[in-house]
Amino acid sequence: MEHSLSENKFMSKTMIIMSLGVFITFLAAYYVEKSGILVTKTMFFVSALIELAMVIALRPMAQKLSIAVATIWFVVYSAISGITFSFVFLAYDLGVIASVFLIAAIMFFCCAMIGITTKKDLSGMAQFLFMGLIGLLVMSIMSFFIPGLAESKFIAFIGILIFSGYTAYDMQKVKMIHENAYNMDPDEVDRFVVVAALQLYLDFINLFLYLLKLARKK
Repeated sequence: MEHSLSENKFMSKTMIIMSLGVFITFLAAYYVEKSGILVTKTMFFVSALIELAMVIALRPMAQKLSIAVATIWFVVYSAISGITFSFVFLAYDLGVIASVFLIAAIMFFCCAMIGITTKKDLSGMAQFLFMGLIGLLVMSIMSFFIPGLAESKFIAFIGILIFSGYTAYDMQKVKMIHENAYNMDPDEVDRFVVVAALQLYLDFINLFLYLLKLARKK
């Protein structure tokens, strides 16, 4: 019973931090769009590069940061993401955004439950998911030079499949971290929670964005 309650608390903490990040990103994006701030291509790419650098830097630094600094790092990252995310409110109606968000939340929950409850080891998926992610990255770069590629429904479906798989895979990793938590220092566990929340945040945001590609723009 104690183990079950502890697991629920561990999972809840991870999901609360992840949800906070999603809320901050959407709030920041909405503010940027409504404030009339002009997000130029330069601002967009600079923000995207900062986001990438922060994600890459957090993993090796996570064990050295205090839980407070790691959490602030995640909050700042979520806010900066709002700048690159602001195009969503420019390109889509609020009703469409809300509908796609609900669909993404339901899909995320279902995939997360698969990751938690399945008896099968999903670690074998990692290599294929990573290869798919590289493919998506290449196609994203190509879309700047090939008209219409960015709007491809095929790419959208591939992205949805990849990040659905990553959600299940990452959620199983969170569960495994919890199972090993009894041999860890409490602060170390808390830092793992922040890193796990960031990974799940990225899974959800990308799942939402690829679902949004299937929706009608303004």
